[in-house]
Parts: sequence; structure tokens; C-alpha cells
Amino acid sequence: MSTTQAEWPNGTRTAIVLTIDNMGEAADLDRGLWPEHEPVGKHFSVVEVLPKFLAILKKYDVKATYFIESWNLSIYRDAIAKKIAGAGHEIGWHAWRHEAWSKLKDADAEKANFARSFGSNDGITIMYKGFRPPGGIIHGERTLKLCVDYGLQYISPAGFDASIVELDDGTRSIILLPFRWTTVDAYFYMETFAKLRTIKGELPEEPQPPEVLKQGFITQVDRAITDGGYLSLLFHPFLNAQHERLQVFEEIVRYLAEKRDRGDIWLARCCDVTEWINAHPSLVPSGSPVLDEITWR
Repeated sequence: MSTTQAEWPNGTRTAIVLTIDNMGEAADLDRGLWPEHEPVGKHFSVVEVLPKFLAILKKYDVKATYFIESWNLSIYRDAIAKKIAGAGHEIGWHAWRHEAWSKLKDADAEKANFARSFGSNDGITIMYKGFRPPGGIIHGERTLKLCVDYGLQYISPAGFDASIVELDDGTRSIILLPFRWTTVDAYFYMETFAKLRTIKGELPEEPQPPEVLKQGFITQVDRAITDGGYLSLLFHPFLNAQHERLQVFEEIVRYLAEKRDRGDIWLARCCDVTEWINAHPSLVPSGSPVLDEITWR
């Protein structure tokens, strides 16, 4: 979406969020990839990478939104409550154990995932405000209505521009804060995204080095500053253990902080953007969501 005047806070025309997805063993357990007799609770992405992520974010005074599977609330309680939320980062919902949301074809399966996730806090008081569906694809209004039923204010599937989606003849609504695959680290780094890279036609089929990700992210940030609107960047801790990738993560965070400090962008959490849109609904369009439902696996 392009704007013609400064409508986000701090006199900016562009809102950007830095988001983080996936925690620990959840996804591997869901896919049957975790060794049966391997203990849980000490995953390298939580023990080794996450502290480095958090240190970088603190260094540049950047607050992020971390979409975490609810299974983790009892496994990594201290990391979530003290280290992440305690540092001012938002905790978003990422399903129970990273179930591919598009594969929850049955309405009862989708409802069960909500029910299990929202009843699993295990003594941690976390009020989710938003949901990012693993895999990025949702089941239309069925998913949107469940989000509202459970008190969620926004959803972040694969898509394009921020918007307000009206439900039940306009009596209810939810904010759409989508992510674009071209601002996801996995799109650059993972072998399994080869087909998506081919479909998008912007990168070679093979995985790309960190420098290509850096240039791709910076280009899209600069474009967002020119065009105005909303943009989400997405990183996965498990993909950034290598020194070169972690260094690029810091370079992106530093670049965002510089643009924030210059007044070029409003760098915020998803919950902050949601709150602002709710207070200024004319800022984004209303209507049917514009989603990216490309499948490649």
C-alpha cells in the first residue's frame, strides 16, 4: 500500500516489524524428525543462538515479535517469560507444535489446535495478541473467526499488504499483518525452498549465501520506505547458528535501527502496529484479505 502522507507514528510513512519464528524442537517433533530417545529442552537454537539474537536486539534497542509454538511454554518457560518477554519482545502464537496449518483440513483439527494451545500456559501468563500460521496458509474465514473467538487481534499469514478484514457482516474484524516470502530467511537459505525460489523467479534454485539475503532484505526495506505502508522481516534462530548468517542478522538489525533513528521508518512490534491500525482504521484498506497461497511442497 502506498500512502501520500505520514500516517504512522513519529512522522513516518512506513511501519516495519522484525519477527522471529519457531522455537526449539517443536517442528522436528511434529514432523517425526526428532530422535526418539533424545531429550528435549536443550535445543541449540534456544541455548546457543537465541541469547545471541537477544543480545543483538538489545544492542540496537530493537523490539521484535517472536512467534512461538505453545508446546514450548512448559519446555522453555524461563527463556520465554524472562529472557524474551522480559526484554520487551512480543510473544505471538505459532500453533501448538508447528503443525503445517494448511494440512489441518478438518475444522475439528483446527479447533483442537487452538484449544490445546490456549490451555497450555503452565503457569506462564501470556496474552497472545496475534497468530502466525506455520507454512503461511490459512483456511479462509474459518481460521479468521477462530482467531477472533480466542481473542486474537491480528493474524500474520503469507500475503502482501496490511489490511482490516471484516467478519460476520462487519460486526467483527481482525487485522492482517502478512509476511512476504521474499523477506523470510528460509526462502534464501533452505534446500526445501528450491521450488518456491523457482516459482518466485527472483533467485536461483540453489540456497543462497548470507550476503544475498542481506541485499535482498535491504532492497525491500528501501522500497518500503519509498512506497510507504507495512513490511515484515522474518528470521529463524535455527537457521542462523553460522557466524556469517548471524553477522548478517546483526547487519540487518543495525540497518533497521539506523533507518528508525533517522526517522525513515517506525520500527515496532506486531502488537504495536495492530494497536495503531485499530486507532487509525483509515490507514489501511478494509475488505477481503490479499493472501499468498502458493504451495511448493
